[in-house]
Amino acid sequence: MPTASPANRWRSPTGRSRGVRTRAYLTTLAVMAAANLVTFTARNELSGTNVVMILLFAVLIPAVAYGLGPAILAALAATISYNFFYLEPRFTFWILHPVDVLTFVVFFAVAIATGWLAGRVRDQVRQTALRAEAASALLDASRDLSAAGTSAEAAKALSEHASRLSGSPAVVLLKEGEGLELAAAPDGLSRLGQEAFKAAERAWTGDGAGAAGWHFSPLEGLRGRVGVVGLRTSPAAAGDQETLLGALLHQGGIAIERAELMATAAENDALRRADQLRIALLNSVSHDFRTPLATVLGSATTLMEFEGTLKPAVRRDLLASIAENANRINRYVADLLDMGRLESGALAPRRELADVRSVIGRAIGRVEDRMGRRRIRRDFAKDLSRVAIDERLLEQVIVNLLENAMAYAPGESEIVVSAFEDPAHVVLSVDDQGPGICASDLPQIFDRFRRVPQASDRGKGLGLGLAIAKGFVEAMGGRIAAVSPILEAGGARFVISLPKTRATPGDLL
Repeated sequence: MPTASPANRWRSPTGRSRGVRTRAYLTTLAVMAAANLVTFTARNELSGTNVVMILLFAVLIPAVAYGLGPAILAALAATISYNFFYLEPRFTFWILHPVDVLTFVVFFAVAIATGWLAGRVRDQVRQTALRAEAASALLDASRDLSAAGTSAEAAKALSEHASRLSGSPAVVLLKEGEGLELAAAPDGLSRLGQEAFKAAERAWTGDGAGAAGWHFSPLEGLRGRVGVVGLRTSPAAAGDQETLLGALLHQGGIAIERAELMATAAENDALRRADQLRIALLNSVSHDFRTPLATVLGSATTLMEFEGTLKPAVRRDLLASIAENANRINRYVADLLDMGRLESGALAPRRELADVRSVIGRAIGRVEDRMGRRRIRRDFAKDLSRVAIDERLLEQVIVNLLENAMAYAPGESEIVVSAFEDPAHVVLSVDDQGPGICASDLPQIFDRFRRVPQASDRGKGLGLGLAIAKGFVEAMGGRIAAVSPILEAGGARFVISLPKTRATPGDLL
């Protein structure tokens, strides 16, 4: 059975080319000629019933292969052959005996009925197969259009499927500013000619137009017009193909409209989040900067006004207060700058193989003078694999976790910093003996401006430390998580997992 090419596999039978139909009829005549040659050559050995069976079988071959038209031709050829070669007088179209007239009529009826039924069944099977292919193709198109995340991706999918359906190149133009812009086209076509582009603009306004070998029509979504599709001018498509093409273009218009709505929604969501961030930032800055600034201003004013009468110990306390709160403001500013880098996507880690124990040591050195009566215990594995990290970022992560522990842990408690490894990761953890984190707060503990309510206001910061730690760790390809409680009285553990460049066999650990 002849099969359609991929570009035309959706065409109905009436859409086949004249050349295909001609070959089908010629092949039918060849089959009937072969059947007559066989029966005539073996006429002395074959009975009349055998001849009839062979001719009827020959009628079935083109009926099954090509459909109704060739089947009728085969039936007529078989009837004429039977009359010419086997009914007396032979080799004429006259019928001598009255009984042979009945035989001729019955044979003609059987041949026509056999060919017609076989041809109808074949055409129905082919129509069913074409409908199944069309449904499958539309399902593939619907899947591709549904998977498109942007209007450009939806336009590309529509162009590809429309081209396969129509058997000719297809382009899609979308609204851009005050005009149309080519959004999808076949390979090798980067722009339309001026005449074709003007025809597309006319189609956008509702005046469907063709020009320069293209035919343009508007793409309609559920809410309005979303673009224009252009097809190379070609012979009129069959009814089934035209219906399928219309369904595809309707799906494509809806998909493009949905992608545009998704993009608008994402933009609105980003603006809403930015607005929320700005409000939260202003609220946090106005609240958290006020206290240290007031302390610095008060201490400096006192020193200026009463410098000659203040005792040395008082002056040292005032200067220490200024230094402490200035450092506190400096940390706030650093946190805001780091968060800005994370939000803008400007963070680019410089990852190199390093021993995390030395990084932890430097981080501890940065906070030791602010530990007060708290103690830091190091629990490191004797041998530890090197991992690809940005040492500067990891050091800041550890500092943020230590400062968080200092803000929430009691004054004489112990903070434990651990480092060990499993076959695929190097794992760091920071444990504190603070009040712990409520189960309801754990999922949001790394959110911006998130603060656990159990701690006093002093030393809590802006609520950005853990969010920055999470951003830095993920930028290095790692993960961070919080666990609480870890003790009967509470406590919290922050765990960092950093992937190794190569996994270590378990028997070597």
